[in-house]
Amino acid sequence: MSNKVLIVESPNKVKTIQKYVGDDYQVLSSVGHILKLSTSGKSGLGINFETWEPIMIQDSTKSKIIKELKDATKDADEVLIATDPDREGEAIARNLIDTLKVENKYKRIKYNEITKDAIEYALNNPLTIDENLVNAQKTRRMLDRIIGFRLSELMKRKVKNSPTNPSAGRVQSIALKLVCDKENEIEAFIPIKYSKIDAQLQENYIANFYYAKDSDFSEDNTWIKPEKSLEILNNLEKNKTLKVTNYKVSQRKEAQIIPFKQSILYKEAKYSASTVQHSAQKLFEQGLISYPRTDSTRMSNAFITKAREYISQVYGKEYVANDIKGFSGDQDAHEAIRPTDIYLTPEEAKSKNNLNEIDSYIYTIIYNKTISSLMIVPIREIYHYDFVNGEYNFKLSSSKVIFDGYYKIYGYENAKPLPNYQIGDIVPVENFVKFDKETQPPARYNDGSLIKMLDDIKVGRPSTFASTVNVIKKRMFVETKNGALHPTEFGKTVMQKLLKGFPDTITEEYTASVEEKLDSISEGVENYKSLLKEFWDKFNENYDNVTQTMEISILPQNYIEDEVCPLCGNKLLYRYTKTKKQKFIGCSNFPACKYLKNIDDKKRRSWKKYSSKSTTSVN
Repeated sequence: MSNKVLIVESPNKVKTIQKYVGDDYQVLSSVGHILKLSTSGKSGLGINFETWEPIMIQDSTKSKIIKELKDATKDADEVLIATDPDREGEAIARNLIDTLKVENKYKRIKYNEITKDAIEYALNNPLTIDENLVNAQKTRRMLDRIIGFRLSELMKRKVKNSPTNPSAGRVQSIALKLVCDKENEIEAFIPIKYSKIDAQLQENYIANFYYAKDSDFSEDNTWIKPEKSLEILNNLEKNKTLKVTNYKVSQRKEAQIIPFKQSILYKEAKYSASTVQHSAQKLFEQGLISYPRTDSTRMSNAFITKAREYISQVYGKEYVANDIKGFSGDQDAHEAIRPTDIYLTPEEAKSKNNLNEIDSYIYTIIYNKTISSLMIVPIREIYHYDFVNGEYNFKLSSSKVIFDGYYKIYGYENAKPLPNYQIGDIVPVENFVKFDKETQPPARYNDGSLIKMLDDIKVGRPSTFASTVNVIKKRMFVETKNGALHPTEFGKTVMQKLLKGFPDTITEEYTASVEEKLDSISEGVENYKSLLKEFWDKFNENYDNVTQTMEISILPQNYIEDEVCPLCGNKLLYRYTKTKKQKFIGCSNFPACKYLKNIDDKKRRSWKKYSSKSTTSVN
């Protein structure tokens, strides 16, 4: 057996990395964290308030793994800690070093992709633990424990008849607030009514009315006040022609494409955030893409060089972009999400790696986004006519791609060419058509757009985005309808109480400022213990006051109409199982009456099949 040990987080990486390092190392997995934050100490927070250190204990489910790691590293000459290159990974690395007692023989290695070159480079360039990064993770963990435990405990006491145990969290509650704020915005929305007029020309060409100056609406110069539109239409009908007054040709470059960071991948993928996260992690562990939990859009020079060679070979030198858009994220030196090998096309990746439909789709959109970001942007030629009918103006435009650029990847269609009019021509109009419209309320968030907003306002980190959205769904604070996130009455109630009780904590600005301070801690600029003490003193004083003054809210019970309990005659209502949040029918006289009925199959079942731990208060 090798006398060197390399420890990774995920067991799914072991086989691939073992192949790259050969017999020089024994590759093992910690299967994530081996320690967890205790629930001992003051208020069960697991924090030593004298030293401001977390009280970490061994995760009981990891006893076997810890023993195997201790046995393997006990006599090892060298232990390489190869956990993920982020705060969590650094914290796991520190816990491994302390638990396995390998402080004097460890090396920390980091890699952004699981490829032979990346692993070999990491092995040849070992590091030590970044204690500032560990301190930032510890601070985040303790802050989240204080806010999460204390506010969740308070909500449990102050919200009755909830379908699940109410909870709160530093980032989770901001995610819920965004959904509730959007719902309030939709409810308060007052539509703007407007009209538009089109001129239907021969061969199905459509010219659009517009104001050359003094528009009715600042939003769009084609909008007409409804009370004026009928008069304009009647005037136009008197002379069903348009006179050509101008023709111009211009060029427009399409926008440059930027590689994926995690939040944009969530937004643009057609699957839920949890599905995308799982797929991207799997592709990373297979060595097909770079580290996916990133807020960076830059790419390494080595990859860019290879990709440019590929584009030149396949599409031609004229398609290779000289300037590339990309930026480093706030946390660490991660790259954008990209394929590890630009020569591995989506078709080949699917075939060689036996990718399922979801993984193939995720790899494809990552590959296409990456290669198109390194290609020259397409150029369009824009053709535009201006017309008049008396005092009224109309326009007709079309475009043609004259250089396809990254459309080589995505494809394109050209619009129908415009007629060959001359200035001064009189063009017959078959019909003038008026449309009455109104503006629509803002769109609700879906998984991806909510994550993008969290990222935009600097709340949370890439590693937590998907789980944050998943939590507010599981807690039944929000529900998904037609792909959009709607706050439930339960979610609204919890949010209202949090905002009223903790207006300085449950805000986007405060939560974003915490992320900034965590970054400062990771850079060694800010003292984490001072930050924690200052937060605790202020938060705890407010918490004690709110505990005394906050009223109890009782959610209305969801009774079933025209049906009573066959055993005692009381009303029936809907309940939820605590674990799976499945809806069922029970008696409102519980626990005196234990009648229940399954909603799906309508079969009555004995209450004994449901332990008291598997049900919750009624909704």
